[in-house]
Amino acid sequence: MAKLSRIATFLLFSYSALAAPRVLVSGFDPFGRATTNPSWEIAQAVVKNLKAQGIDSAACLLPTSYQRSLPALEKCLDEFGESDLVISLGAGLCNVKWETRTFNRNHDKGPDNDGVSRRRQLIDPRGPKELGLRLNYQAMWCGMDAQEKKITMVSTNPDTFVCNDLAYKYSLKNPAQMFGFIHVPSESCLKKTPELLSQSISLVTKMIGLQLKANRESNINWPDFQNDARLSTSRLEVKSLERESVMSCERELIKAWSKAF
Repeated sequence: MAKLSRIATFLLFSYSALAAPRVLVSGFDPFGRATTNPSWEIAQAVVKNLKAQGIDSAACLLPTSYQRSLPALEKCLDEFGESDLVISLGAGLCNVKWETRTFNRNHDKGPDNDGVSRRRQLIDPRGPKELGLRLNYQAMWCGMDAQEKKITMVSTNPDTFVCNDLAYKYSLKNPAQMFGFIHVPSESCLKKTPELLSQSISLVTKMIGLQLKANRESNINWPDFQNDARLSTSRLEVKSLERESVMSCERELIKAWSKAF
């Protein structure tokens, strides 16, 4: 009887999470001499799109600061309430760069907005060297068309600045949370290719929607709301996934992922 009760509770929780999803999307403030940060601009636009689709969501502005970014994210979560999915955005290259893992390492090329610079420092001396993030990339990749994949990059290198610092500390502190970090096009990239802004907003919105609807049809144990799985941090493990009985789009993702190491 107790076992049936636990199963019923689990199913009720899963249904509630998927029936009325709550999503928090964060972006960073301008860094250095920049006057804007595309990650915050995109985060706000994505939340607007999600709300138009009836998804309870909120945008959270984070300081580009080693010490203040995590407390700021936690404050947003306290104010917004428990979230099913947390997506953190940061400015990177000239594409939508999906991060699959985060490093236990700070090693920047210059200081954050507080003037703090960290070189060759561990984030947590007791923590693992790397942490895989918790997003179902199979659902996202297989839901994209060819044009969307052209501006997408599957990454195993999140850099070692504030973005990575936040992702590592939040993942370590909240192991069960569905959480992912995505680099979006930088300010300089958007000046050269303005259409990347609307394309990135549309793609990130779509990726979140696909994440919320992800099912468990795959033979691979991708992270989702019903498990505690994490994305692999090892090229050998990723390569081994090619031996699984997978869909063609899934195999395409695995090949792109293994090449990123």
